[in-house]
Amino acid sequence: MKEAMMSYRLTALLLIVGIVFQVSAAQQEISLKTEMVKTKEGEAVHWMPGQIKVKQGDHLKFTVHHDLDAGFDFHGFFIPSLKIAKQVSRHKPLVVEVTIPKDMKPGEYDIGCQFHPKHVPAKLQVESALTETPKH
Repeated sequence: MKEAMMSYRLTALLLIVGIVFQVSAAQQEISLKTEMVKTKEGEAVHWMPGQIKVKQGDHLKFTVHHDLDAGFDFHGFFIPSLKIAKQVSRHKPLVVEVTIPKDMKPGEYDIGCQFHPKHVPAKLQVESALTETPKH
């Protein structure tokens, strides 16, 4: 009986620890939209916000908007490093969910338009999930 109770407690503890580790990654909802921005060369379509910071293991829910009345009826939502290549149509929000791989190399990755390569991409800034402790 004691062995069964200890086994039950150990299983419950491992289950609780597993749940804590699973929920420790952040969940972010990100609204991304196309904007026409004036530049030295004229006007250009940009994804806004221009930079999105995430950590390895984060779960992201992108809501992508194309509400520009002029120009193309659709744009691409393209993150090659995450194997995402979707199409977003004018006035029809697109929802895309993805988890940043825990082993993804920290760095900066493009969020662009695979249909219109001249459009200015946003940047996905992936940071390490490990927190560094200050050295004394």
